Amino acid sequence: MDWLSPVSGLVGALVGAGLSYLATHRAQTKALADARRARLEARQDQAVTTLAKAFADLHKHVQSVPDDREPEMSAEDAAALTSARQAWDEKLQDHIAPARMAIGVIRDRKVRHRLNEAMTLLEVWDSGLVYAFHGRSRVSVLRGVISHATDCVGAWLREEALPEPNRAFGQARESLAAKQDEWEAIAEAEEEDRRRRRAQRVSNGS
Repeated sequence: MDWLSPVSGLVGALVGAGLSYLATHRAQTKALADARRARLEARQDQAVTTLAKAFADLHKHVQSVPDDREPEMSAEDAAALTSARQAWDEKLQDHIAPARMAIGVIRDRKVRHRLNEAMTLLEVWDSGLVYAFHGRSRVSVLRGVISHATDCVGAWLREEALPEPNRAFGQARESLAAKQDEWEAIAEAEEEDRRRRRAQRVSNGS
């Protein structure tokens, strides 16, 4: 039975090698997971820093949001106001751009969705929030939207549920929804008119 000794030794060596491989593999897997987690956490930290600056810049910028055009305004004044509004909007988009990029890094889907919604409301301030501005100052509405976004980031960092939208955010959201319904109805009416005109041309041609 001398053959049992080498066989037993070989089995032992194989088992030892297998266990060593498993231990090494697990250690490598854990190291990779830890490194990935560290990278994600670093990106989250950088996102928060970027958002803090972007929100601060937005708060400051919306203080000077241009007024509406007055009916009795002269052509020169109207042109100057249009130019000022365009310049102001371009600067607004410059502040929103880094915020959008930082929001894209946030891993929490609900937080990411709410913050992107806030940025969308700011982006469409001129055409989409007209109903929210009715009877309220533009500054208060836009600042309210930014404040809610800031509160959402704070709740996320504290690992709390997202706060309910404040009044300004809620009214801005409702205004945009109403305007989107109007835009959709206009688009459908225009498409129906185009179909009617095409049908009329075909009928006239025949």
